[in-house]
Amino acid sequence: MKKLFFLLVSTFLCSANLFAQGLSLYCEDDTPLQFVGADGKLTGFTIEIVHEIQKRLGNTDEIHMVPWARGLGFLNAGSNSMLFTMARTSERDQLYQWIGPISETTYGFYVKADSIVKVTSLEDAKRVGLIGVYRDDVRDQFLTKQGFTNLDRANSNLSSFKKLMLGRNVMYADSLMGVKSLAENAGYKLADVRVAYNFMKIQLYIAASKDTDPAIVAQWNRALDDMKKESVFLKIHKKYFPDLAPPGPAITKF
Repeated sequence: MKKLFFLLVSTFLCSANLFAQGLSLYCEDDTPLQFVGADGKLTGFTIEIVHEIQKRLGNTDEIHMVPWARGLGFLNAGSNSMLFTMARTSERDQLYQWIGPISETTYGFYVKADSIVKVTSLEDAKRVGLIGVYRDDVRDQFLTKQGFTNLDRANSNLSSFKKLMLGRNVMYADSLMGVKSLAENAGYKLADVRVAYNFMKIQLYIAASKDTDPAIVAQWNRALDDMKKESVFLKIHKKYFPDLAPPGPAITKF
């Protein structure tokens, strides 16, 4: 009986210790995943997912919005740090711990609706004019690795989209979910652009730094799994992506 008592106490203290560990939570400005609403507060698909996980685990750590490159720096340098929303790729797979997947998306090259540009391969895309990308994110990293030398790197997706519409760039790399929101925020319509070529499908996650306590990551994943079983996750997903299917099982082999 004493052994059982001490085991229960030990388990409680361990759980309490996990809750007590402060987390450094970072996100980028990327509508509709995370953005500042009209009331000045952070909102968006991933923000709602994270807030629900926090509520279930009793975590009240603040989420900080930072440029993506800075967020990556914090994630690489600090323990008990998380950054979202991040695409899981072969290059990143062993660098971080993963909570998810929370979504799936396809990245493509977008052009103005009346553009005569035709792209049927990555090699074609290397020969057009400037292509707008978000500095240091998965699009920039993937295309750079593929040998692209015509990338115009910007510190925000909105800046890249505006450059496309102003004719300063020939194409812009993004997903359908991202372009739709950007078009509206920039005063355009989704019909003002078209996808010229889809080049990559990926799953999106909440990324935790490599040295974050694995027990914390496991807690977050269990909370997310419970949300999916209870359809709470599906409700949030449909709110933001009514035309997209929820993510399938985690892809862990690249």
